[in-house]
Amino acid sequence: MNNFSLNRRAFLKSAGKASGFVVLAGGVVQLTSFNAWAAKKTSLDSHSAKTMLLVVKDMFPAKRFSDDLYMIAIDSLDSKAEKDESVKKTITDGVLAFDKKAGGKYIKASYKKRMAVLKSMEGQGFFNTMRGEMVNGFFNNKRVWDVAGWEGAAYDKGGYYLRGFQDADWPQPSKKASPKGWWE
Repeated sequence: MNNFSLNRRAFLKSAGKASGFVVLAGGVVQLTSFNAWAAKKTSLDSHSAKTMLLVVKDMFPAKRFSDDLYMIAIDSLDSKAEKDESVKKTITDGVLAFDKKAGGKYIKASYKKRMAVLKSMEGQGFFNTMRGEMVNGFFNNKRVWDVAGWEGAAYDKGGYYLRGFQDADWPQPSKKASPKGWWE
């Protein structure tokens, strides 16, 4: 009977980990795929990854884009930072600067405060790195095109004229106020 209790306990512990739950002090806490994703970066720490994700979501808000899609840009930058120390330094210093401007942690700041931080950091290294990755990496990804409803390049199909481009509903601005000038 004692062996059964230990085996059962070991089984429940393993099953809990596998299903994404941890039992702490009698309560259950669900681990999100987001936290697991942020912890799996090869060059960046979890806080940097989470901050970068929120920065790109604040810079390019779109209800259609899930965190999984935005993570494309962060994963790409993580890979670049692993190969290039200057990219890693830009990211590390940038996250620290964003946290400092936010008066704590950028990821814990209010939306209004984050917008003020973004505006104040516009044109600086980290900001430009994040914007560049979104423009050149994120928006050039077929997964993003599929969600946005864009069919891709049209030069091989005779161009966009009369191919429904004028019917696209996704280039609508966010209802939240956002700083202007980043993609104009």
